[in-house]
Amino acid sequence: MNKYIFYIISLFAIFTACNDEFMDRFPQTSITAEGFFNTPEDLKTYAIGLYDDNLLYVRNNYENEPFSDNISHRKIASDEYAMLAGTYSAAVASGWNDWSTLRRINFFLVNAGKATGNQTEINHWIGLVRYFRAVYYIDKIQQYSDVPWYNTPLATNDEEELYKPSDPRTLVADSIVADLEFAVANMKADVGNRTAINKYGAQFLLSRFCLYEGTFRKYHAELNLQNTANAFLEKAATTAEGIINSNVYSITGKGSAGFTALFTSGDLTGNSEIILMGEYTQGLSDGNSSFHHLYGDYALSRSLMESFLMKDGSRFTEQPGYNKKEYKDVFVDRDPRFEATFVPPGFRKPGSSDAYQMSLHLNVGGYEGIKYYPRTKELLGAESWRTCYNDLPIYRYAEVLLSYAEAKAELGTLTQDDLDKTVNKIRARVDMPSLNLASANANIDPILSKQYPNVSGNNTGVILEIRRERRVELALEGQRLQDINRWFVGELLAQAPQGIYIPKLGAYDTTGDGTPDFAILASAGSEGPIADLPDDVKASINKIYLDEQAGTFYLSEGTSGYIMFTSDRDNPRQWVSPKYYYRPIPSYALVLNPNLKQVFGWDN
Repeated sequence: MNKYIFYIISLFAIFTACNDEFMDRFPQTSITAEGFFNTPEDLKTYAIGLYDDNLLYVRNNYENEPFSDNISHRKIASDEYAMLAGTYSAAVASGWNDWSTLRRINFFLVNAGKATGNQTEINHWIGLVRYFRAVYYIDKIQQYSDVPWYNTPLATNDEEELYKPSDPRTLVADSIVADLEFAVANMKADVGNRTAINKYGAQFLLSRFCLYEGTFRKYHAELNLQNTANAFLEKAATTAEGIINSNVYSITGKGSAGFTALFTSGDLTGNSEIILMGEYTQGLSDGNSSFHHLYGDYALSRSLMESFLMKDGSRFTEQPGYNKKEYKDVFVDRDPRFEATFVPPGFRKPGSSDAYQMSLHLNVGGYEGIKYYPRTKELLGAESWRTCYNDLPIYRYAEVLLSYAEAKAELGTLTQDDLDKTVNKIRARVDMPSLNLASANANIDPILSKQYPNVSGNNTGVILEIRRERRVELALEGQRLQDINRWFVGELLAQAPQGIYIPKLGAYDTTGDGTPDFAILASAGSEGPIADLPDDVKASINKIYLDEQAGTFYLSEGTSGYIMFTSDRDNPRQWVSPKYYYRPIPSYALVLNPNLKQVFGWDN
């Protein structure tokens, strides 16, 4: 099998096995500049050995999405939760001291120029490693803003460089763009498979980063860089347009099933929507763990649920009684991507004749994710660690289209033709009505306007609708937390999340078969609300007693309402702006290098 080895990290803790073949073959701590870097094959061997370190970073956002407003609750501690609780500080922070990866990258780049042979091959591998350096620094700039930029491998005696202050964000961002532009210009367009970075993978990341940086500068006044935002937005648009005009990629599939196939298929190698993917093959010890979707560690939020439109294009939040719809009712006549993202009533796990019982996980909200969950027993495997064999998309074409549309909308140059070749191609896959530029700007969704109050101007309505489309299309793909950060709407993370709506104590049918499958009751001795049920049903349904759940969740109105969580009630979330858009440099790093300066507000 022709594939490069790398880690995959996804929203639901989807990890691959690590194959260290290249590292074992040529341990890089023993490589010397004199005895290596002489041929294109030397460069290839070293560069491929960097995949495991660096593709980890490019998907680091997948880990973060469980702490965005797409999630109702996750039963795992995190820096994000600690920050919202007010207990995070520079004294407990980590993540700064990983410069050895950068040293390995720069060691390659300062020595690769002495290689002789096919210059196209040489430039391809240099482009790949410059892509890796860009990935490394994207992670850094998104955490700390200003960071030291290094383009040479430091030694322990390089005191001046080791103890230098951070370089300004502007220099680091321009350097990231320069690395990615070199990669785009020099990497091969076709490297033989979709599991390796090629020209288009670098182009994808360039567009994604420029959109991030352009919108971050536009909406973050604390940087005082608003006048530089448009240059990045323009580059985001032109770079995305370059991928579009290449005609290499296209939106694939039809309907909910076609959308689902992108995330649950056993073979994505021939899918023209995939720019980069993780490949998993049974028998090679390289499975993923996407079965974790249905194991109750997390659930999806009411906020995400309400973002999906009705299938006729109208807003769910304009339906009569939308805010009091029961679980099975929210699935009626929705955007087909909804049932491909949320576990629908009556869903059966592969090999099971019984409908899935979502009530088992009310303690995380009740709306569970299904986007990556394998739909066949063969791909699901044993439902244990790394035994799932569905291929997983990493970079896909739909995001390119969304990036182009958003950048053009933010620039004020978006046309209906732009929408038709981007957002409306994505919507057409699932037979959703097209987005109309004039209508979107004339009929602004008040709920979206409240979520994103800093959007203004003639394009307000269409910017909000593109943000909705991005949230819906890319739900659970790892971008939501960074989107919230770049749009300067961190207050969304401080809102106490909610799960499903329970209108009253009693029994409920969530599978759609007409028979109740769970009941919510005040306590074990208060079973009056289910007294009229047949004895066999009473004996079989899952009974949840609110008094027993008092330390975990509660209903917002006491004996009715939305599932909410006692952790948020007893310790309300807080958002400190602009401080929380950044992470503190750990205290130990400031002691080691007193020339470093703590970032926005974290010195208090």
